Amino acid sequence: MNLLPREHQEFRQKEYWDTFFRKRGKAAFEWYGEYHELCGILHKYIKPADPVLQVGCGNSTLAADLYDVGYRSIKSIDVSDVVIRQMTNQNKGRPDLVFEKMDATQMTYKENSFNVVLDKGTLDALFTDENEETTEKIDKMFSEIARVLRLGGRYICVSLLQPHIIRFVADWFVSAGWPIRILRCVEADQSKPPQERIFPVFVIVCTKFKKMADMKPVIELGLTSEGQLMRLQKAESLVESVRGCQQFAALRARLAKGGDQSIEEACLQLHAEDSQSVKYSIFLTERKQISSLLFAAFIVPQGREVEWMFATAEGRRQLCDSANCKRLVVVHLGRDSTFKSIEEIQNELSSHILDFSPPDLPPGYKVPFLSAGGENVGSRTERCRGRSQISGDYVVEDVQVGASFYRRLIFLSRPNLTQSEAVLVSKKDKNKKDKKVVDVTDLVSTYHTLMIGSLGLFLSRPVTVLVVGLGGGSLPSYIHRTFPLSNIHVVELDPSMLDIASQQFGFKTDSRVTVTIKDGVDFFKDTDNKFSVIMLDVDSKDISSGLSCPPPVFISPTCLKGIAACLEPDGMFVLNLVCRDTVLRAQLVQDLAQVWDSVCSCKLEEEVNEIIFATSNPALAKDQIKKSLAGGFKLVNEHVKKAVKTKDDLIDLETTIKRLGL
Repeated sequence: MNLLPREHQEFRQKEYWDTFFRKRGKAAFEWYGEYHELCGILHKYIKPADPVLQVGCGNSTLAADLYDVGYRSIKSIDVSDVVIRQMTNQNKGRPDLVFEKMDATQMTYKENSFNVVLDKGTLDALFTDENEETTEKIDKMFSEIARVLRLGGRYICVSLLQPHIIRFVADWFVSAGWPIRILRCVEADQSKPPQERIFPVFVIVCTKFKKMADMKPVIELGLTSEGQLMRLQKAESLVESVRGCQQFAALRARLAKGGDQSIEEACLQLHAEDSQSVKYSIFLTERKQISSLLFAAFIVPQGREVEWMFATAEGRRQLCDSANCKRLVVVHLGRDSTFKSIEEIQNELSSHILDFSPPDLPPGYKVPFLSAGGENVGSRTERCRGRSQISGDYVVEDVQVGASFYRRLIFLSRPNLTQSEAVLVSKKDKNKKDKKVVDVTDLVSTYHTLMIGSLGLFLSRPVTVLVVGLGGGSLPSYIHRTFPLSNIHVVELDPSMLDIASQQFGFKTDSRVTVTIKDGVDFFKDTDNKFSVIMLDVDSKDISSGLSCPPPVFISPTCLKGIAACLEPDGMFVLNLVCRDTVLRAQLVQDLAQVWDSVCSCKLEEEVNEIIFATSNPALAKDQIKKSLAGGFKLVNEHVKKAVKTKDDLIDLETTIKRLGL
């Protein structure tokens, strides 16, 4: 099966092409390949007897090179008088070569004059931006090319295919009813050192057809000049696949230079030629220390790609250390694909994995394929899919990790992040058959256990808890089941979440658990109720600021004051924070300290979460809050053991006390 690369957001298109134009300077010709590198493709699509027109010839030797191997009917045009005189003088020994001053957007040739229109870099030179004047110029050039080409004639263009260029080319020729084929010219790369192979060269072949009603577009891609052609269904698929080729090239070149930390943030995606869904997501990580293993691939079993060890750059670095490997390729398996065995995955991926090998890899090196599941590829059982008007497409699926089973809610806009998770246990149904149900007495997330630990300060009396952010409902369900003196109110912006929590995660409302569908910020402004504990557990849809949780509006000084106004005098604010921006975090701590007398945090490295506790309770003075929380966590452990009849602690006190700095 052939695999196509697919673009990924971690690559910045502007940076990619800025690098090209800095490196190119004024000498663009060399980037498009010499004749001996391009001829393998050109000879397939140009016959020696074909009348050929080269547009924007510049000082390229391409026409002369074709002439010298037997192509005689070639005309070349350019808008520069100087270039035309220069090329005419240089080619006096080639009497049949014609060089004429002419604008490719206003040609004077008759209709149906040529079998081939050849373009080496001219499209790229003219199509410098996407403003209206530029696109009109390119439209005129394509219209002129269509006019002078005979039916069945070919427009052959050598290009680096910037994103706006490939989109315009695909849309224009597909709309015109022309078959379009794009070939990767690998030979043009091979003359450059590996670290300079950043910008792959492509050859576009568009064939003039009469447009027919209801004709399906013919769109093909070849990843090499000799390789199998793959038929794609739509122009956007071609754009994505070309962009993926460019990303692979950029990453390989970066690796050849020695790599840097940014490679650990990059993700390259592959999809099968007959599918637009991602089949494999590939991550890289390296270690600087001397390693027993030079290069290896690690296959993450299905359903486990959301775990910290596999989902984060830091976790993958730790995985690389554990494997004692110099460079490790970590592979996630797509949820819309079927995988039979590790061996099948290995056979399909081997050639792609080698693209990321270290430069000092010995000849004949056999890449080890490692996995957390041995020969088991893991499994997912999809329960449902849907679309939230606020959060987009989602999937709820059951996965097995070792002997344990979990139910997970995943938003497909962030497929490597678990939105909500619950433990599944076996239960007999009315027909005495085993079925998996959510265990509301078990919490999966460590950060949830710490948030609940704050309730240890309120166990002597009834407690009112406000939870902002429902998710799958695990947090309020656990509090309701385990703390019978609690009354919980949940505020959730997205009505879809209430449906998912109720239908898939066993969440139920009653006199002690109520829900309001409303923006949490507005709720703080409008409510007159007071709460013992306010737990804020809301993710941000925009993580560009480095803040994944909560959305920035919730930690603005105005909102923090509104939250404080909703607390009882001895109440506590508990915040689930995920922030990669140290400056932003420092400012938040300052803002919290302006509102509450005592603030402390507990950082969970392996879940990238940080739980912040804030209170103005005079009994929890600034220097006593950590000790008071540690005591509260201990009381919660004792309470939970009695409530759910277990011998296990909810909170790992020894680890948590270290996290609190005690």
